[in-house]
Amino acid sequence: MTSPSSGWTVLMGGSGAEGMDRSIMHRFVELAGGAVDARVAIVPTASEQRADTIERYENAFELEDVHHIEVLDIRTHHHADQPETLQALEDATAIMFTGGDQLRLLSILEGTRFVDELRRRSRDGLVVGGSSAGAMALGDPVIVRGEPTLFYEPGAISQVPGLAIVPGVTVDTHLVARGRLTRLLPVVAARPDALGVGIEEGSGLTMSPDGLATVFGPGVVCIVDGAAAAPAGGPRPGGVRPGGGEERRSTDHGRALSLTGLQLHVLAAGDRFDLRGRRVVYG
Repeated sequence: MTSPSSGWTVLMGGSGAEGMDRSIMHRFVELAGGAVDARVAIVPTASEQRADTIERYENAFELEDVHHIEVLDIRTHHHADQPETLQALEDATAIMFTGGDQLRLLSILEGTRFVDELRRRSRDGLVVGGSSAGAMALGDPVIVRGEPTLFYEPGAISQVPGLAIVPGVTVDTHLVARGRLTRLLPVVAARPDALGVGIEEGSGLTMSPDGLATVFGPGVVCIVDGAAAAPAGGPRPGGVRPGGGEERRSTDHGRALSLTGLQLHVLAAGDRFDLRGRRVVYG
């Protein structure tokens, strides 16, 4: 994980706001300043069903007695960079990116001043949250296409640059329900500097400014660390030795993924993980 933001980040595993464990919604509001002082901006850009999505998230924050809720219904680059949109971002104490399609969200926001301001505000202490696709988009790189069952085929998992609120972390969601743990493997194989973080539905992860992650909710969070991994059959042309300088690729051409030495951490509510030190924190 490279230079993290100075604000808190909250990643949720999906199921929509109404399916999220109340403990992590409460924590998000608490980090944002509490029910009275929090000013929450909701960004439903990833969703094709904006009206339903907006209603669900507004209801979820109203259940937490949040007094100030604003929807930033960004549909184009132009919407993203409207003065009123940027002012709402400036005024917010927290922002929540909803689920939907992470590629849609990234395509609309790519290259906008909104993203620059989002990163600046995050560095200044803005709480940034995302659920499902919204959580995935906050990492870098971001998985945008690929069936988990085809993870071993060359090029089967597609990735793009993300919003990089949590750089060096690739997030996948609906982890158990959709069998997505395997989608993280080729990403980690190709980018040993990046951690893979998989979050189950109804669960979530808070990340503090100093890189300490804490698990919330009834499900699990899996962290895949490939820093010490190497091809199972030994280095091949174009492969990588542990600590080597060559770029790591998920597979050779025509050859299935072959990897050993991965570390897998399976964490439950209350467990903590140091993203910078790549270790579980006890006590």
